[in-house]
Amino acid sequence: MAKRKRNVTGIVVAVSYCIALYLVLIDAPPGEAPQNPAWMYAMIPLGAVFITALFDYVIKFDFFNRKPK
Repeated sequence: MAKRKRNVTGIVVAVSYCIALYLVLIDAPPGEAPQNPAWMYAMIPLGAVFITALFDYVIKFDFFNRKPK
């Protein structure tokens, strides 16, 4: 069975989403711990899965693997 080609643009956008959301979630005033509910941290992997699925099945545009004309 042939391996399906993954959309590299979706993976790059998902990784940047994970980094940005992590930085937002750990932001707290100096000397204090972040006060976030546990479900907010679950948004990191769920959002990444949603973004990659969106680019793989709906948008289907890959900026990095364009075919030359």
